[in-house]
Amino acid sequence: MNRIARTLFLLKHTGLKATYNKAYFYTFWAWIRGHDTLRNIYLKHPPYPKYIEIEVTTRCNLKCIMCEHTYWNEPAKDMSFKQFKMIVDQFPGLVWIGLTGIGESFINKDFMKMLEYVKSKDITVELYDTFYFIDTKTSKQLISLGIDQMLISLDAATEETYESIRVGSDYDKVISNVKGIFALKATQDAPFPEMSFHYIIMKNNIHEVLQYIDFVYSIAGTSAPIQFSQLLHNHEKINDLFIEIPQETIDAIECKASSLGITINWNLDVPNNKPSMNKCIEWNMPFIFANGDVIPCCASNESGNRENQKKLRLGNIFEKPFRDIWFGYKYQKLRNGLIDKKVPVQCVNCCLYDTNLK
Repeated sequence: MNRIARTLFLLKHTGLKATYNKAYFYTFWAWIRGHDTLRNIYLKHPPYPKYIEIEVTTRCNLKCIMCEHTYWNEPAKDMSFKQFKMIVDQFPGLVWIGLTGIGESFINKDFMKMLEYVKSKDITVELYDTFYFIDTKTSKQLISLGIDQMLISLDAATEETYESIRVGSDYDKVISNVKGIFALKATQDAPFPEMSFHYIIMKNNIHEVLQYIDFVYSIAGTSAPIQFSQLLHNHEKINDLFIEIPQETIDAIECKASSLGITINWNLDVPNNKPSMNKCIEWNMPFIFANGDVIPCCASNESGNRENQKKLRLGNIFEKPFRDIWFGYKYQKLRNGLIDKKVPVQCVNCCLYDTNLK
């Protein structure tokens, strides 16, 4: 779908404000990334954020072998709706929100209420989810709300591999839920949520990547892109799982997908040659933990070092208004470091950018 057709599609199905919010978000990143001068101006004169990510719970029903949550000792915590609303209300110009953290969002009893609140403001909503809890009733609610983007976290083409990775899950239940939302969307001719599949490539599932493309095609045809990632961080708990994705595998995936008409998206952590850290703009998308701690972005998650993330936090939104944090000393020091081509202490293990600044 070309840009004009896409805009007309969004205007028809979401209205003017929601269309503007989507367009602003998806065009902004490409625009700023490609202009060094504009990016430097942006660093020196940072506008108040229009994009945020919020972790609404740290509870999870699974013990996924690649997830840092499996190896935590941190007490589980839910964010209340009151806290969530207090956060969102501090961002009057918010156009996009990601609501996936290190936990299963649908376990939080207030999560659907949170979704209703942000959609009442025409804010673009993106979710990654395992689809363990998204039954027919929940799917109907998500479709009715017009949740914008959902990525199905499904890292295998077979039951055996899937359940060895997503420990505690139920392959048949998840696949039934996934097929269910596609069936409901088709029955209702519902344009949203726009669905994608997300596959984290590891040593123990890399052999199924081509089979997975056929698997996705059997469920969604060409309607759902696939995003491939590698493990964001190679820490001691997952050393035996981490693998750099060989170029021949990337080429084979692209060829296979092209033959079926499926779009492939590669996560920013995949390329070996990464952009320089001083080109980073991810700091403009703050990530807020369930306890209110603010970190620059989501890229340091899954590093197996949650305590250090909290130690290096830029502030806590339950203790101080975000505007004071954003224009405060710690954030300014981070941005000045990028201007001066110095890697901020919060970013030394970044998986998206090259930290060897010259």
